[in-house]
Amino acid sequence: MYKLLKLFVLMLFIFALTGCFGEDYDVGVPTALLQLEIGLQDQQTQLTEANISWSSTSGDVEKTIDNIEEFGLLQDKIKVSQNQDASLEFKENEENGGDIWTDPTVTATLWKNGEQIDIELNDNREFQFPTNEGTYVLEVKFIDSANSAQYVGNIVIEKSSGQTKITDGKLPEFTLMEIPSIKNVNSVGADGVVFDNSYSEVCWNNCSDNSAYNYPDIHSGDVEIGDDILIDWHKMKPHPTEINLLQINTDNYEVIKKVNIDITNTPLEIEVDEENIDAQYALEFLWKEGNKINGRTMLNFRLE
Repeated sequence: MYKLLKLFVLMLFIFALTGCFGEDYDVGVPTALLQLEIGLQDQQTQLTEANISWSSTSGDVEKTIDNIEEFGLLQDKIKVSQNQDASLEFKENEENGGDIWTDPTVTATLWKNGEQIDIELNDNREFQFPTNEGTYVLEVKFIDSANSAQYVGNIVIEKSSGQTKITDGKLPEFTLMEIPSIKNVNSVGADGVVFDNSYSEVCWNNCSDNSAYNYPDIHSGDVEIGDDILIDWHKMKPHPTEINLLQINTDNYEVIKKVNIDITNTPLEIEVDEENIDAQYALEFLWKEGNKINGRTMLNFRLE
């Protein structure tokens, strides 16, 4: 009886492992997405499958494209700007269960007239398109174990058409403007993580001298003494003409201190110490022509 019980438990264990292996193996070709970062808006476009060699319990997929550059140029155009920030994302095939991959190798290349331009991806698969205008074919390769998938996109790099200065007293649309970044970098020199914040429009292309703003009761970001908060606005175009660092009273949410910041001093570094570890701040960005305010925004954050 004891031997039978052991055999039964062993069989259950084997079946459980088989189920796990089957789940990991039951994965179809992932979907590849190109994400463009455009101000406050993100645009996501699905790339087209090209050469595929993929095997799973859902079935085998084999697809061959002889000339990927020619094939890529037949796809719908994806318009990007010079030096456009972008990233790659892969999603699980909705028809299958399980994980998409364990530790895949992902590469990206641009093709133009038979010439290859390698794209450098960071750990988050983020990259930047080149400056040269023209039509390119984006090739993305995804390799996981014995499976491989290739994707293409028809990329048109255009001269940046965004307004880069105040024209006729008008700024570009607020939602198309780049936003400032704010990161917490600890004392051991990490790359930094996005710090809790709120970024909002106060007034835009219709400002008065007394445009009111109510400072929010914002969620505190976790910091330790010795951390650095880095705020970078170099991508904002047109560049703000004035920047002020405001300290906010957390009892009545009124400004208790205001310091003018050099607009070329980006990123702005705020070191966390015992004096400011429980303080709330707002970084005020102004776009002005003379004394006239054309735009005003606020980046709010709190240390704790």
